[in-house]
Amino acid sequence: MPSVGMVGHNGREMARAFLNMCQGNASCYYINEGQPKGPKLDVLVASEASPMLRELIPRLSPEDYLIVNADDKAIFPYLTPRSAKLITYGFNNKACITASSITDDGLHICIQRSFTALDGEQRDPQEFAAPTVPVSPESALGAAAAWVICGSISP
Repeated sequence: MPSVGMVGHNGREMARAFLNMCQGNASCYYINEGQPKGPKLDVLVASEASPMLRELIPRLSPEDYLIVNADDKAIFPYLTPRSAKLITYGFNNKACITASSITDDGLHICIQRSFTALDGEQRDPQEFAAPTVPVSPESALGAAAAWVICGSISP
């Protein structure tokens, strides 16, 4: 079962959305400044720049994933050095995982570039609907990026 950590001002909301999406097929932790240690993570999701990233990112191995919000340019200086696989998400059209639309019916995700997910399966460019969860669009997109990486889906 993958272990996912969420960092950022909306990390708690992203964690709740992710747990709803994966339906118990992963564990998820909201990491804040008061508790930066935590368990070994397979996936770290950073919704914004944070000094905690200087401690968390080096703990990720080459088999792990670092998912970052491409819309927050201040996050990029925190990303080196790193060994984990980098995946970006955001409303920016250069992000690997974006939202193609947000409607009352839910969030529609667009994978822009191919990558291999934690389950070893290839995720090719495509669009699909993510499960609906009552959170902000930013939190839903961050949670959906982790959901896609964790292999909890078959888009």
